[in-house]
Amino acid sequence: MEQFPEALDGIPDAVVIVDDDGVVRAGNKQVEAVLGYTPSEVEGTNFETLVYDPDGGEAGEELHRYVVDPQPRSMAASLDLHAQRADGSEVPVTLSLGPFDHDGETFLVATIVDVREERAQQAELHRRTRTLEALHEATQDLLKTTDREFAAEAAVEYVEDVLGHPLAAIWLYDESHERLDPIVWTDVADEIVGNHPTFGPDSSSISWGVFTSGEPAYVTDTHEDSDRHNPDSPIRSELILPLGRYGLINIGSTEPDAFDESDLAVARLWAATVTMVFVRIERERQLRVREQEVARERDRLEEFASLVSHDLRSPLNVATGNLDMVREQLSDEHEELAEIDAVARSLERMEALVEDMLTLARQGAAIDETEPVSLAELAGECWESVDTAAAEIVVADDLRFQADRSRLRQAVENLFANAVTHAGDSVRVEVGTLPDGDGFYVEDDGPGIPADRRDEMFDAGVSTDPEGTGFGLKIVAEVADAHGWTLELADAADGGARFEFRGVEPVDDD
Repeated sequence: MEQFPEALDGIPDAVVIVDDDGVVRAGNKQVEAVLGYTPSEVEGTNFETLVYDPDGGEAGEELHRYVVDPQPRSMAASLDLHAQRADGSEVPVTLSLGPFDHDGETFLVATIVDVREERAQQAELHRRTRTLEALHEATQDLLKTTDREFAAEAAVEYVEDVLGHPLAAIWLYDESHERLDPIVWTDVADEIVGNHPTFGPDSSSISWGVFTSGEPAYVTDTHEDSDRHNPDSPIRSELILPLGRYGLINIGSTEPDAFDESDLAVARLWAATVTMVFVRIERERQLRVREQEVARERDRLEEFASLVSHDLRSPLNVATGNLDMVREQLSDEHEELAEIDAVARSLERMEALVEDMLTLARQGAAIDETEPVSLAELAGECWESVDTAAAEIVVADDLRFQADRSRLRQAVENLFANAVTHAGDSVRVEVGTLPDGDGFYVEDDGPGIPADRRDEMFDAGVSTDPEGTGFGLKIVAEVADAHGWTLELADAADGGARFEFRGVEPVDDD
């Protein structure tokens, strides 16, 4: 077999020749790189003790069939097996087999490829995939939390259980004391570190620097870092990741340079997830506080409305009744009738003011039920309910949408009355859909509203009419807001005022 090694040495992979007894008869130089044996050392070795299936599975059975009967047959391109190295260690290999005849004997050519690097890459890919899957699951669980401290506990548990780093802790920022306080840590961190320190602007620490800069840090060896908080710390390497303005998470190890790029990438992703959850929790808390404030404000407004209804209307009714009695007792030519009429107008204005204040006070109530509304029909109903004198209304087109009919009527009637009051009895009012289909408009051909006053026109108590209550447009704006719409003030085609209700979703006619 002397002719085989020289020919085989030109093959880049490890190759051995096996006889029909399953004994290695020759090998090339590449055998030593894979198996640790020189070609001469591998000769005479039982091939099935050199290369085998550690699980005793189908690959091992296929190998055995080929060795005892090395005939051409249909088989897989290669077999996944293990090889025994000279130092006793195992390496994963793929094996390709092919028979050939020489001097009347049948031999096997076995090509052995070391796949340690490939398997390591596959294992790393599998590990990363599982880590990302676990990260996704943990994120779903974390998103269910409603308390920041509870979320911090869940975040540290994930670092230990899924990332496999048992030494971890989270610090949260205490704004009142301007410091980072340890909130939650793993059992291992408790055993190794003991009392977890606080960090602040006056302390020398890597953690405070990470928090203030917002940039994560990987300290490969804390004993070589002059900024470390505890010179005698048993922690040798650590990943420190900021959690926005909320704090930071620290993942450590008692070994130097214990983390790789994959660890850093996953840790940064998890830190970003935890930060996002903290943001959501804070916003939900602020929303709850705001809802409570709105509820309290609504209660105060209801109380105010009741006060206005009882304590102001009662004396107004008495004054109006007494004034009517005085008017009846005086003749039409009585010289004091003019003064009485002036008092009557003042009482009417006070009554209108009370009505508007009551309406405004109750506008904060949420809309519970809506119904399909026709813009054209609603405009007609509102026009008939308002003293429009000689004014003209034009309904350009129709739009059907969901709304609280009663409250929307109140808003549209206010706009109609406002147009007549400010533009005169002969004003022309037009109602129609917006060109972009986003809602509807109400406009008039009156003098309009000066551009420098438009920003304040929806504020309570603001009016361009000295005799106005200043609540009409505020009520209109409140109705639009209660529906989830926006109300915009623009110029009409004829220079008058144009009110655009936007965000109104149309509904089908049926």
